[in-house]
Amino acid sequence: MADAQVSGLIRSINELVERDTGSWSLAVGDQITQRVTRSDQRQLRLFADNLDIPARLAPGPGENDRRPRIRAALIETVAGCAGVLEPREPAEESLYPYGRSRFETANSRLYAQYETPRLVAGLRRDGRPEDLGVFPPPVIEGDVLAAHAAVVAISARTGRPEREVLRELVAAGRGAHATAAARLLLQSRPGFTALPAPERNELTTAIADHLEAQFENHERQVPGPEIGAVLADRQQLAGFGSTAITTASQDANEEIAHLHEFFDKIGRPPAVDAPDSVDDLCGRIQGAVGEVLDAPNSRWDGEIEPEPGAAPATTLILPMEQATALRNLIESSRTHPLSPTDATAARDAFQRVAAAYARWAVPEEYDGRHEAAADAVAPRYANIEQAVGTAIAEDHVRELADRTLPYELAIQVRHAHPPAPDQRLALAARAFAAVIDDAAGLDEGETLRRMAGEGRVLMVQAAVEDLVAASAVPNVERQFAVDRITDEADRQFDALDTVTGDAERYGSDIGKVAVSMAEMYAEEPGMARRELLAQQQPMARFVSGHDPALARPQAQQGQAGSVRRGGAHQTEQSTGRRTDSPSR
Repeated sequence: MADAQVSGLIRSINELVERDTGSWSLAVGDQITQRVTRSDQRQLRLFADNLDIPARLAPGPGENDRRPRIRAALIETVAGCAGVLEPREPAEESLYPYGRSRFETANSRLYAQYETPRLVAGLRRDGRPEDLGVFPPPVIEGDVLAAHAAVVAISARTGRPEREVLRELVAAGRGAHATAAARLLLQSRPGFTALPAPERNELTTAIADHLEAQFENHERQVPGPEIGAVLADRQQLAGFGSTAITTASQDANEEIAHLHEFFDKIGRPPAVDAPDSVDDLCGRIQGAVGEVLDAPNSRWDGEIEPEPGAAPATTLILPMEQATALRNLIESSRTHPLSPTDATAARDAFQRVAAAYARWAVPEEYDGRHEAAADAVAPRYANIEQAVGTAIAEDHVRELADRTLPYELAIQVRHAHPPAPDQRLALAARAFAAVIDDAAGLDEGETLRRMAGEGRVLMVQAAVEDLVAASAVPNVERQFAVDRITDEADRQFDALDTVTGDAERYGSDIGKVAVSMAEMYAEEPGMARRELLAQQQPMARFVSGHDPALARPQAQQGQAGSVRRGGAHQTEQSTGRRTDSPSR
């Protein structure tokens, strides 16, 4: 185990890599130290002992120079830190895991070879790259040479400096280097940005798979000692890296042309233009949330205010700083993108707006009658409403950005450093939904999506209905089982804000209890009915349809449906008009 001084030095180097790439490390605290070999730690100890005056490490007459080994250890440490950066977007499991590992390890080592002298100088206030003597020219061979050739090829096709390209690949994070390379190749082509978002994303994944496959399947024979064999090996590696990018670029051109030909025949989806204003963007986000959740109606009253004040609970509160962040996003472009700090602020504001609309998403038939009934019991559902809305915004921010913004703006939101995820409510809701997904045989995330589209009172019931439908509970008993399990889960979520332990485990336990109850009611028919009859609580659930707050909305003949006003579906209770807000 490394001593505290060496661990502190390694953490400082890790922080420098984070700052240089604008990313966060997956290695927390001393975890990064474990990626450094004991041999390298011994060399780093020499450096740590002399960090105040590195010149003391210079050899005296007749002494061996210890600095080359220290420099080598620093390069290895930087490479290790660069290899564990958090991906800016969730990284899908690779079809070619070995190829992905080879490509990313090579990129991390190449980055370390070039950037270590500059980064190490940042360890001291008046540090200089030559404090440890002159770092020799980078030794580029093997997979690192192939990666270097790939970076050069991308640079030649995009017009961006090689080290800038390399930094962007590394900054993409673990599992996403090839995706970043594919995106760099693709986004310079006008035909790519004109494609609909689903096709853009699929094409990016396909090109990334192609690059990883090239590194997966490439076999290299170790050359002999002859200079001719060594030179031939280097030429072969450089040619391999360059060819991998060339073939990927050719495939991209062919597929883009094919997709445009396809859309020319069947018709093109409407293009996503830049929003005219922050109000316009908020309206788009509301519509996109409804599409994702299959919940076209909204409890939003159409108003946007900078401060809560006396505003109704269904008014979107958009503080001045968040409105400014979204306005900066709208006014940015591919040639004048947001700074990393501004991009992070824009993503945070975007997610907060999306979370509000996810909380307010309701079925099409939801009307003022249901809203009034739900208001009467609203406090009981405050936690689950907040939890589900926040989780949906965190999980779907990339899809929502694609649906509401043109490519050059959406990609800035997608790649911005995300705000810290909610570690309480959203974590519990996501864990609960994951248990139901597994028990009911649903796709990952489907339960959470269903919950968000039903309104606050019916969020848990929507999940329980899927659970019971997939169980062996007799049909005649299912509604009683749903009501009984929902009561218990709602009660647990109502107490969530008082829980001091692990929120994720708490949510998972709620789901496991729900599954156990469903299994018990399947084994003992009639138990759920008896338990409901025995309950003498005012909040006891009724059979669906008896309590308007607890029953799923149904369309009624002659009843006015939802109306759209101010860019969103509104409930019948909405009577106000949009007021001027600072977001305009």
